Amino acid sequence: MLVRPGEHAEEDSRGELPDDGVHVVPDGSGTRTLPSGGIGVLLPTYVGRCDAQAHQETFHHLLERLAEVRASRPGLHLTVWVAMQYGAGEYREALRRLRRMTALGAQDETLTVVGVALPGPGKIRTLNTVLRLTAGLGYAGWLWTDDDIEIGPGCLARLVSRFHERGCRGAVGASPVILPRDSVAARTMGRIGTVTAPPNAYPAAACVMVATDVVRAGIPVRRLTDDGFVLFELLDAAAPDPLHDLEVLPDATISFYRVSRTHDTLQRLRRSLYSHVTCVADYPWPVARVYLTRVLFYGLWPLAPWDGSRGPVRGVKRWAVKALHFTWFCRVAAELAVRGMARRPLRHVSWGDEGDFRSPTVAEPAAGAPAGA
Repeated sequence: MLVRPGEHAEEDSRGELPDDGVHVVPDGSGTRTLPSGGIGVLLPTYVGRCDAQAHQETFHHLLERLAEVRASRPGLHLTVWVAMQYGAGEYREALRRLRRMTALGAQDETLTVVGVALPGPGKIRTLNTVLRLTAGLGYAGWLWTDDDIEIGPGCLARLVSRFHERGCRGAVGASPVILPRDSVAARTMGRIGTVTAPPNAYPAAACVMVATDVVRAGIPVRRLTDDGFVLFELLDAAAPDPLHDLEVLPDATISFYRVSRTHDTLQRLRRSLYSHVTCVADYPWPVARVYLTRVLFYGLWPLAPWDGSRGPVRGVKRWAVKALHFTWFCRVAAELAVRGMARRPLRHVSWGDEGDFRSPTVAEPAAGAPAGA
């Protein structure tokens, strides 16, 4: 089903952009009232991410896994939001792809599929736009997925069931399986990841079920990452287990490829550090302290507890990596502080994998394609 709030039908018929750049595509039968309640499902992506066929395959894979959710909970209504960002000259192509994807979803009458075209870049912009459009629909929670993951059998059904078992509170995430890629950067990050994983996993944005009240007011753009925002919002510094509202299910798995290029890897690491710094600055110190000592820099004694759980050699390796990470963190914090005093804030931070799309659900790796592909 294709729906559209607002009065942009005439503009679309002339091929012009709506005033705010956001367009929820009409289906030719007039404005349709969206059902309320149930769960919202969000698939954010953008035109230059991959070609049109790859977008189709990605969306089809999501629908297959959502069929398992409906089979396990037939009374639960799902509303799927496909949010397609566009750049210069890509508006028509965004609408064309959304029409194809939502037409595929319209074949199933047990769920609602909505397509949204909006200007990019910025994933947080996509999330906030969809949250604004759905503010009055009363979803109990949001299920977010990335556009480059393979969702394991039963994964989404387990996430949704566990979310309801928890009383539709907090956040429940899938366990990631990172697939290897043959590059120096990917192999290096793979080795580093084996010694730096936090003692307690927390949900990543690639596939997570989040209570609506956690994100109802939107995510400040300065935070840069959605999973970082959710983590800080749900950290309970006063509880014996500060992460009790955040759960990762070992039997609900997703898989995706690691970023392969060195430049993109460094961009992603730097972007993460910006997010770490802004979150630490924006939240009360007890919350920030728990994050710094029990998550981000765990193992960096004496600033955080020593990690000897896997032997002294692993503990030393973890300490060395975390020391380097802490040095970089301090440098980024100083940079942002100077920018703040000089009133020269960062206006854009690269995501770090542009033009490097690869998904286990797509038959062949798909590079960014020109509009109309």
